[in-house]
Amino acid sequence: MRLAIMALILAAMVLLFPGCSGHRYTQTIKITAEPLNVSGLHTKIEYYRDAELVISIHFLDGNGDGIIDGKSGPKDEGNWPEGWEWFDDLYKDVVAGQSTITITGEKVKLQDGISYEFLVGEYECERVK
Repeated sequence: MRLAIMALILAAMVLLFPGCSGHRYTQTIKITAEPLNVSGLHTKIEYYRDAELVISIHFLDGNGDGIIDGKSGPKDEGNWPEGWEWFDDLYKDVVAGQSTITITGEKVKLQDGISYEFLVGEYECERVK
């Protein structure tokens, strides 16, 4: 009897609150710093949703002098997941030919008046939409 009552309550909750069950997807931020040419550096920041690339930023120090020689990224802002929106500011603040980039261990530091520091790695979270 108790089991039947609990089943009815559960069924009623599912019918009354359908918004509680949504599409779940995985979000991943992947930050890498790889050698480029002989002494250069290629830093990538990528955002994946359900393993599909949504947006990315690339910074290049082609000759290893610590100056960012080139960058590429999104044309529009606002595609980063909640809590990671500051990557839009980072991309705007970095100026090719002027901003510096250094890597110490797993920590990447970009600077041009404003300093940004982050760790190389993969950051995951789940979200209910």
